[in-house]
Amino acid sequence: MKSKSKSAEVYILIVAIALEAIGAIYGGISLMNDPSGESIRLSITLLQGTVFSSFLIPGIVLFLLLGFFPLFLIFPLIFKPNWPIINGLNIYKSYHWSWTYSMYTGIMLSIWINIQIILLSTGSVIQEAFGLFGIFIVILTLMPNVKRYYRIQNHSRHGIKPPK
Repeated sequence: MKSKSKSAEVYILIVAIALEAIGAIYGGISLMNDPSGESIRLSITLLQGTVFSSFLIPGIVLFLLLGFFPLFLIFPLIFKPNWPIINGLNIYKSYHWSWTYSMYTGIMLSIWINIQIILLSTGSVIQEAFGLFGIFIVILTLMPNVKRYYRIQNHSRHGIKPPK
């Protein structure tokens, strides 16, 4: 049986999550501070035909879901703490919840970008890059060495029955 030390893929996943968080925190704060979007070269006309009159709400969502959430995730990805309340939203009980939440992060980023492209009826290289980055996070999360590292060996410790 292989040791459960962090592989290069685990470190790359942690760095990818950190970079995603930093970018979203920057974007979210920028949009909250300047809901017109001008400070980051977004035109308010992009919001025509949407439910938004400014970039404030998208900025808050960006900051919380794609900035703060992944930033919070870095600690558990490194140390794998046993936090039963947070484990409640883990749909893959045989893996540490931080592994599952990494998957959520990649999926949320991809969905966020797709919603932007649909609502704004526009696409850009940066949107495509972030959409691919979300897929990259999902792929990293599914790498065998990453899955092996976050697999829970002692399921009973987490209130989970071992698979048959």
